[in-house]
Parts: sequence; structure tokens; C-alpha cells
Amino acid sequence: MSSGESRSEIRLLIEGKLKYFGHELSKVYTEREYATISDLKGAYCNLRPAEGDFPPVPTFSFTNLALIKDTTETKKSAFFYETIQGSVDDVIETKVTVTYEDLFRSMTSKNRILLLEGRPGCGKTTLTRKISKDWGEGEILRFRKYLFLIPLRQFYATPITGLSNILQYFEMNDFEVNIKGNAGEGVCFIFDGLDEYSQKYAKQGRSWFEKLLRGEVLTSSMIMVTSRPNASVELKESAHIRGEVLGFLKEQIDEYIDKSYSNNLSKASEVKAYLHNHHNIQHMCYVPLHLVMIMFIYDSCQDQRAPLPKTETDVYNLFTVMSLVRYYTKIGKDIVLSDLQSIPSPESAIFLSISKVAYNTTAASKTSLSLHDINSEFSVSDVANLGFIVVDRKIGFTGGEPILSFVHLTNQEFLAAYYISTLTSDEQLKAIREHIDQSHMRVVLKFFCGITKLQNLDHWTAIIDNALIDEHGKKMVILNELHYVFESQNGQRCSELFSKAGGKLIIKNETLSLLDYCVMGYCLESARDTVKNITFQCQLTAEGLCIIAQKLTRFVESVKELDIYDDLCDEDKVLALMELFQKFPNVESLNLRGCFKEEEWDWTFLGDLLMEAPHLQTLNLAQNNLGPNGMEILCDAHSFSNLKELNLMGCFKKEQWDRTLLGDLLMESRQLQTLCLAGNNLGPNGMRALCTASSSLSNITELK
Repeated sequence: MSSGESRSEIRLLIEGKLKYFGHELSKVYTEREYATISDLKGAYCNLRPAEGDFPPVPTFSFTNLALIKDTTETKKSAFFYETIQGSVDDVIETKVTVTYEDLFRSMTSKNRILLLEGRPGCGKTTLTRKISKDWGEGEILRFRKYLFLIPLRQFYATPITGLSNILQYFEMNDFEVNIKGNAGEGVCFIFDGLDEYSQKYAKQGRSWFEKLLRGEVLTSSMIMVTSRPNASVELKESAHIRGEVLGFLKEQIDEYIDKSYSNNLSKASEVKAYLHNHHNIQHMCYVPLHLVMIMFIYDSCQDQRAPLPKTETDVYNLFTVMSLVRYYTKIGKDIVLSDLQSIPSPESAIFLSISKVAYNTTAASKTSLSLHDINSEFSVSDVANLGFIVVDRKIGFTGGEPILSFVHLTNQEFLAAYYISTLTSDEQLKAIREHIDQSHMRVVLKFFCGITKLQNLDHWTAIIDNALIDEHGKKMVILNELHYVFESQNGQRCSELFSKAGGKLIIKNETLSLLDYCVMGYCLESARDTVKNITFQCQLTAEGLCIIAQKLTRFVESVKELDIYDDLCDEDKVLALMELFQKFPNVESLNLRGCFKEEEWDWTFLGDLLMEAPHLQTLNLAQNNLGPNGMEILCDAHSFSNLKELNLMGCFKKEQWDRTLLGDLLMESRQLQTLCLAGNNLGPNGMRALCTASSSLSNITELK
């Protein structure tokens, strides 16, 4: 049995209990005129994925759902961090797992508008088909007489102006009077792909469709909408319930691999080891479609003894080449492609035309296109046969043009980047300057850096010049630029980046994905001689800090300052920080302000940390609950022979603590020049300890 055949039999049991059809690379609709409700149910019952699609996809699988909670809670769980991928489609809100069944139980007459968000490829469309099929078979939503599944890309060129548009789509106009008369009672609308509906809102006043989504018309109907998170901002306030389609979680990735290679456990171990060593590739696998792609690429690379991909650009480049090879195999041609530049005619011209269309549609924030967007010298079949564009056939519509789309948004973005790479150097520079500040083109520019390896210095300069300046006019390196240089795997550009910013790295993101940590580790390793200051103004994770430490194969001796603004009262996080701190042996300034506020925190680690910092000159422990335990550790550390600045503001607010420890600490800090004790309850004993130690503090120039 081939690997593809074995995968088609995979059954995964994943928390969430949501069985769905399988991720479809092409949408297959039956052209049929629906006249009755039974016809509608029958059509939904017969919905099936296209078999034999590339890459091979399991017929059945399971995915995860989350319920997004309306709360101001800022404490993030391990589950939350596992759902973050470091993209514009992350849902940075508190969420909890929810089952397929419970999601529908939460929908009532008062909570009837459901917004289901999710990144591209996570299974939103497949979920809507699962819901429609289950309704057709009488398993869910039995109290709903009608269910209309509307792929919004079908209305790409024709806006929805009323109920008649929707009913015409199903050839069921005779039901309009009855549905309107009952204010939509017994009707469920499922609108799939709000991000693909270009006519979403009218320029003047609200359209009928917008009023429907806001619950202002057909007020008894049930409404479900799927969308990418960054395209559903307007609907978030009016939705009664919000959920997220998550795709896979970490444990499901390993389970999927084990079941895929159930007849070859050593291969399963190899694939998992490969992903463990390439966290950026592993992070892609949370999208089920990506995991299947990567497994297919892994098998092909092993068979051909080719290098395995190191970046997302490598993955999409190899997948694109393999898709073309598959096309040639289908038409009976034995063509060997080493890269995309070696595509023979006439396919090379068709592929370039497709890439140009990808660029134009992505730049215009479009995911659907019409025949007018395609080069007139090529037919729809010419374009679709290569496997990168899908032709959607309309259900029930007579006449009109078919709607075209790319198989996946990231595939569209990769092809857009490829097109830019084929332009002249001046044209490339123009494209970079045009799109550098556009968030929807960020992935395209990342792929461009990966394709070109940033060989052109002018292009790299155009990418980083504006980004290096913060709101105060200071130069610093931020996360976006690290992603660009990581994708290029050009270590020299990384060193240039830090040199231009004065060696300052500032990470201000509230939440970081594993990919972000992987990128930081690579860049710190590549620029180990130019990084001077690292600031984390974000919520860190133990796993992420360990990833950075693993990527640093040698000491980063240039780092002099380390500033952390995060709650570090977590044993695993502290141990990971210790591991990372050992990579910076020459740190002179350490800022842990407000990182340890818990009363009973064990400060033993602090002594170990200070022993790793023989060159420490500045230590900021302000706003921490240091207490007697912390003071004893500080006194025993014996690492303050070079200390010149010590900030202990607000560390001793309780009355009962041994003030004599303050004197012992100061006696160990003879080079001290600046001392801050503001906001502490020193009391008489503390003042006496301070006076006793003053004879040893001849260098003090500032005392607060």
C-alpha cells in the first residue's frame, strides 16, 4: 500500500470530537436545480470531497474548536499559546475548547448569530459542509426547516441585495414570501468566507446583507459566518457567539504522523525529529493542510535524496515544483524540474501569468477572481490544469462566468512573491516600497526575501530603513524584520540589520508564537557579534525561551543589556531563562523590574543567575516582592564587586523584615554609585544599617 493510500484510512480522535470530510484542494459542486426542501437536504447529504486530490488527504479527520470568551482577562493559558501562530489571523483573546455539539447548544433565539473565525487552511469551509451534511441527515438543527450554505466567493462580482439573491442561488424563489412573513423563523443561513466577499458593505448606508449580519432583518433566523479573523472586525460586535476553528494542536501533529506511517514507525520518528529540529516548519503543521504537504515533501525529498526544507519558502517552492511535476506526469511527459526557472514552454508562460494574477489579486486584497483577471491568450482549462487555480461551479445558477480562486491563500501569496522576483531590479524595488507598510502583503514580502535570499542590498535597505525607527525616532530591530531575514537565511543581512540599529532588539508583541522564538534564535546566532541590547516587552513562555537557547550554539558575547518586562513567577519559565542567560556571559545590565510579585516566591534562582553575571554593573529589581529570602540570596551571591547601580524600589513594603541584611548587601557593593530604596518601609533599623554601611559606599553619587 502506498503512503497516500494508507493516509486515506487515517482516523484521528482529537479533543473537540469534530469529524469532517477532509481538506479539499478543489471545490466540487453538483450542478442541480433545487426545487424542494428534500432536494436541498439530499444535495447536502451527498456532499463529498474530491478523491485523489494532491496532496493526499485523509477522507476523515478531526479538528478542534474554541469558544472565544468576552473577558478582559490577560493571563494566557498554555492552550492559548498553542493556538497562536504569529500571523495577522491570530485571535489574541481568551478562549476555551468547545465540542461540536456544545457549540450548537449555545445557539438560541437570543444567541443566534455565530461568527466562526480561523486562519486559511484550518478547515472552516469543511466545517460548514459538515454542518450542512449533518442537517440534511437530521442529526443537528432539526428545528430549522431551511438551511442555506452560501459560499460568498460566488457573490464576488454580484452583491447580495436581498433574500431573493440567496433563494435564486438555490432556485427556491417560491419560498421568499413565506420566509419573510415569518421573519426568517426556521431558517439557518451559513455564509462561508466573509473575507472573500468583496461587496461586504455598501459605500453609502448599510446594505441588506450587512443588516442581515447585524441582526436587523429576518430577526428570527439563525446566522453562521466564517471568516479570517483580520477580515471580520465589523462583525465581531454584532455576533452573539464567537468561535475559532483551530485545526491541529501539538499532540494531534504527532498522532497524525504516527498513524500515517503506522507501517513504518522509524519513518514516523524521523519526521517528528525533523519537525522538532525545525520549529518554524513544525509551526506550519498546526494547519492540517500544511502537515500533509510537509509529509509529502519529506517523502519525496527522501526518495530523491534531496535537501529537506528549512523555511516556509522552501516548503512552498518544493510543493509548487512537485505540483508541476504531477501535472506533467498526468499528461504523459517525463519532465525533470530542478526549480521554477526551468519550466519548459508553453507552461512557463502560463505559470508566469498565474503568478502575475496572484500578485495583482493579493495586492488588491482579493482572494477570488474572474476570467477578466486571466491573460486572454490562455483558456480557463489552461490555467486550471496546472493545479494552482480552482474553478468554482455555481449551484443552481444558469449563465454567468465561473468564479476562480487559488487553492490556498498562502499558495497565492507565494506565487505573488515569485512574480515580483521575476521583475527587473528597479521594478522589484518599486514593489517593495509600495507594499512595505501594508500588513496584507507582509507574507508576500517574506516569501520574496526567501526566494531572492536578499542578494540585492538596495532591496534589503528599502525593507528595513523605515522599520528601524520607533515612535521616538530611535533605531531598533523589531520582529517583522527578523522574519524577513530568517526567511532569506542570509546571516550577513542579519548582522547588517543589527549594526544599523545600534545593536538594539526590542520585542514588544503581547504574544509570541514558537516561530517567533525560532526566528529570534536564528538571528541572535547569526548576529552574535553585533547584538548589544535585548528587550522583551511581552509575555514569554518557557518553551519559547528554550528554543532561543537551543538555537544559540555559541556564546553571544556582544550582549551587554538584558531587559525583561513579564511575569516570571513560573518555575519552568525561570529555568528556561537561566538556560538562555548562560548564553550571554558578558551582561553588564540586567532589568527584572516587576517580574516577581508573588509573596512566597523562592528567590534561590537569583543567586544562581547572578553567579553567571560576573560583569554585572546595573541591577534593577524594582517592584519585586524581594523579602527576607531574596535579600539573603543577594547577600550570599557575592557577585557585586563591579555593581555600580542598584534599584530596589518598592521591594520591602512589609514591616517585618531583617533590615540588617541591607547593610550586609551594601558592604558587598563597594563600587556602588547609584542606589534607589524609594517606596520601602526601612524603619529605624533600616536607616541604622544604611548609616553603618555608608563608610564603605564612598562612590555613592545618587541616593533615592
